[in-house]
Amino acid sequence: MSRHRTRRDHRRTKNPRQKQQRHYKRMGQTVALTVALATSNAMSQEADKRETFTLPQVDVQDQRNPFNPTNLGLFRLPQPIRDIPQSITVIPQELMQEQAVTTFRDALRNVTGISLTAGEGGGAQGDNLTLRGFNARNDFFLDGIRDQGSYTRDIFNLEAIEVLKGPSAVLFGRGSTGGVINQISKIPRLEPLYTASVSVGTGQLLRGTADINQPLSNSIALRVNLMANTSETVDRNEAHAQRYGLAPSITFGLGTPTQLTLSYLAQIEDNIPDYGIPYLFGKPVDVDRANFYGLAEEDFEEVMVNIFTARLDHRFNEQFSLRSTLRYSQTDREAAVTSSITILGNPTPTTPLSSVQGSRGTRPGRDTKESILTSQTELIARFHTLAFKHTLSSGLEVAREVFDATRFTHANVPNVNNLAHPEVRPDTSQQTETISARTSTDATSFAIYAVDQIRLLPKLDLLGGLRFDLFASDFDSFLNNQHFNRTDTKVNWRAGLVFRPTSTMSYYFASGTSFNPSAESLALAANNADTPPEENISFEVGAKIGLFNDMLGFQGALFRIDKTNARTTDPNTLLMVLEGKQRVQGFELALTGRPLPRWNLFTGFTYLDSKTLESLDVQNGVSVQGKELQNTPRYSASLWTTYDIGEKWQVGTGVFYLSERFANTSNTIEVPKTVRWDATVAYQFNRNIQLRFNAQNLTDSLYYDGIHPSHAIPGAGRTFILTGNFRY
Repeated sequence: MSRHRTRRDHRRTKNPRQKQQRHYKRMGQTVALTVALATSNAMSQEADKRETFTLPQVDVQDQRNPFNPTNLGLFRLPQPIRDIPQSITVIPQELMQEQAVTTFRDALRNVTGISLTAGEGGGAQGDNLTLRGFNARNDFFLDGIRDQGSYTRDIFNLEAIEVLKGPSAVLFGRGSTGGVINQISKIPRLEPLYTASVSVGTGQLLRGTADINQPLSNSIALRVNLMANTSETVDRNEAHAQRYGLAPSITFGLGTPTQLTLSYLAQIEDNIPDYGIPYLFGKPVDVDRANFYGLAEEDFEEVMVNIFTARLDHRFNEQFSLRSTLRYSQTDREAAVTSSITILGNPTPTTPLSSVQGSRGTRPGRDTKESILTSQTELIARFHTLAFKHTLSSGLEVAREVFDATRFTHANVPNVNNLAHPEVRPDTSQQTETISARTSTDATSFAIYAVDQIRLLPKLDLLGGLRFDLFASDFDSFLNNQHFNRTDTKVNWRAGLVFRPTSTMSYYFASGTSFNPSAESLALAANNADTPPEENISFEVGAKIGLFNDMLGFQGALFRIDKTNARTTDPNTLLMVLEGKQRVQGFELALTGRPLPRWNLFTGFTYLDSKTLESLDVQNGVSVQGKELQNTPRYSASLWTTYDIGEKWQVGTGVFYLSERFANTSNTIEVPKTVRWDATVAYQFNRNIQLRFNAQNLTDSLYYDGIHPSHAIPGAGRTFILTGNFRY
């Protein structure tokens, strides 16, 4: 048995709440029982004899043109996308299938203005990214409800991913400085559906998914999604990802004004995380891309996600619709990783890398539990006052979030004695583990909001909205007997104008605010417990135009986001004060849809000009003021296009580009640009069976998939994936 397995088992014995092996067994039994029941019911039903009822919310996808949908899946935004004064990108399920992506992060490569971020040592791993220059780790939502957990989100249960750019606090609450990212779950429907896919690929990829939708009566349907995935990263040693997922849901009242949906999402991960390579002389060290600097027998990450949701939809009439959602989610994560390498000594550019040594530090680890209990009630009202037509979206939200963390550090961790050829299985018999912190954060939030879009004239809409937020947090550090608490109240606003000269085009101006409290990530410290929230304001002017009989959509926008009182450290007191200012401004362009009946196109470009306008911070003798924001590429572009040849063949290609970006706020570490070229070809044997071949990073270029001030993670080398898709 490997050493890291033994250590994990021992720790788990001391912590009874985390019994992964029992959960694996129960989950396997549940999967087998669910599949058996669904299959048994499927055989007793006649296919293709049901009609789909339009739920109180609009459909996620426009089936005629999924690459250019007309509406969002968010209940609180019932207007067509063209009438929403905000830049919006929707990644449909069809696009993700064509690209053979498996994770949330991979899918978001299609969205310009986003750049991926590497996890910090022992801390937030899973999904991390910046959106329009600002960290968006706390801005993930699942069906409109905050999805806070630190895990790798798989797409097996997603219909689409929606990216709303610019501050969105009026609709989503704290955070959302650069925007929010909302995932739309698959839900039961009245038509039978049985699909499965199996993928094999280089990097020892093996993946299987199943999607079973079974009507149980004229108004009840059951849907079950399953996933198993194991993979390594091509041209990266040791790192490994293993995930299993189960997502059953059932809806009562389909085809009626009142619908109740009960759903559960379970996902298990067992990984050896990849923390990439260190920096030397202000850039990633020039070593073999495959180099792994961790401890192959010691580093690990285990995650267990459980999300329970009950959602009630009721449509009173054509004017009023109500949704009430109750959700409990819990993410358990245990990890110990070699997160960064500190270069020892004073090497020069002429020093051979084989003579350069590095310290693995204290190999930080965590045993954490993040849980959220949320209740949301949303009301959509359509009515007239005098000659004006109103679409009013209002809501009430109450939530309780808990974050418990035990942190570990290690002593006597073996050094890296040869930077060019690191030893990943050194003698670790002298290594010891110590608990360095045990903390708990309990946060309560309350919010009420209303946003009204008023039809002033047949071609002109006025939008206005307000939201009140209360966010109260209590933080305890048990080892050093510290307690901090903070309560923040904030009113945010949103305003806009939408002008529609024709039915296929709109022009808009919008502005709004957002806020970032000190305990946004569910932690407080002595230096920020008395610091009020940061405040942000955004301005955007844009256009949305339908081309080629509305089959191709164009979006363009100019924008500016100002963080008017950014946190910065007072050099005299070492406390966080709100005396900083940051700005990101730029423009973006996008074309999505079908220029021709057989041609799909999804492309975008974003320019970001970022700057820290004011700051007291100094890093290693370098002032942060005047520098670009961390992990904010000036240019980003994406292109994905496919063409159907006859009834059987499809060919496609894509290019993803990020310009150079800085890994730290003092701009002393620069990561080179990213250029990746992908391609696909698919053959449809019949209406039930498709075979798809994907090639990713065809040129085998070296690029960095995620960056952090202490390390950069190389992307996969040339990768080939073969997928069989089955549909009945």
